[in-house]
Amino acid sequence: MIKKLLFAGALALAFNSVNAQSVIFEDSFETYTDFAIANVGSWTLRDVDLKTTYGFQGVTFANSGVAKSFQVFNSTTTNPVLDPTETSDWTARTGDKVMVCFAATSSPWNNDWLISPQIQLGTNGNKLSFWAKSCDADYGLERFRVYVSTTGTAVANFASISNVITTPDDATWYEYTYDLDAYAGQKVYIGIQCTSQDQFGFAIDDFKVEGNILGVSDVNKKSVSVYPNPTTDYLTFSQKVNSAEVYDMAGKLVSSPAVVDSKIDVKSLQNGTYVLKINTEAGPITQKFIKK
Repeated sequence: MIKKLLFAGALALAFNSVNAQSVIFEDSFETYTDFAIANVGSWTLRDVDLKTTYGFQGVTFANSGVAKSFQVFNSTTTNPVLDPTETSDWTARTGDKVMVCFAATSSPWNNDWLISPQIQLGTNGNKLSFWAKSCDADYGLERFRVYVSTTGTAVANFASISNVITTPDDATWYEYTYDLDAYAGQKVYIGIQCTSQDQFGFAIDDFKVEGNILGVSDVNKKSVSVYPNPTTDYLTFSQKVNSAEVYDMAGKLVSSPAVVDSKIDVKSLQNGTYVLKINTEAGPITQKFIKK
């Protein structure tokens, strides 16, 4: 799964739009270095307990046994490969990689944090979802809690949005969802704190935040086709267009490209999702497009 990072915000565009449920941010952790315990993209990993961690007898991998919080874990590149069984399954839900918090080896037990990059929530309909599990049924009942911060990634900045959750004592993925509308329109960090007590491995995959962000007006939408979408360089219009403006997903004008031969040049845009406002004789039309 390709990691996508789409920022959204309260909008003040001068053209008609409607809200649309969109993925604001998602990550299945596939792009990060195997067994990394730091420098994992824009994620923050905080090891509060500072305890060494359990590993496996006869199975080796980088950063095994060291003090750490969460780790990019790839069961297909351990030595030897860590094949799943009915009671022990360390494989990812999507792809090959997953974030795992290994058990601390002594009391006080786990106090480990996986903290998201800063995420701009939408105006409403904001929802967090992720999948989690115990990796080993013999040492199940992993414990975690979910938090939100609007002021930074220090642990003291976070406020809880859930009770302590205990996973079932099996090795099966379960989806967990949380309403984020109490923070609608704000920039937030989301923290997942593992507080397991002498378990083994707590895994998280397919982290996603959705919300209502900039939508697309349907007025006269069918009168002008815009293609190709996604595009790498140009957008072409099926009919005459007087002018065009490109906005990012927060409603900020980023480009006013000239319309030449019913085309606009978008090569200079960074990869991502944008909203195109085109002015025609019949009125303004807005449409999303993806720059690759």
